[in-house]
Amino acid sequence: MARGAQAKAEITQKILEAFENSFVYDKEIRIPVMENGELVQIKCTLTCAKVNVENGGDTAVPSVSTATNGSAELTEQEKKETADLLASLNL
Repeated sequence: MARGAQAKAEITQKILEAFENSFVYDKEIRIPVMENGELVQIKCTLTCAKVNVENGGDTAVPSVSTATNGSAELTEQEKKETADLLASLNL
């Protein structure tokens, strides 16, 4: 069984129970909703993340800390990459 398959099945079932007339279409969950007198369908797809990230972090990049000590100093690698980019742009 694929990683996360059981969890996806359980979550899909809970979504289907929570939203009246929702259904599965191909690999999507379709949730019909009336908006401004028109029926629209919200599509929801579930995939298992390859890498877990911390809840509440303000970055989507795993393993990168967003905490700072009040300074925003660049590392030597970042300085080199910035210089290389500027040089390649003739700036």
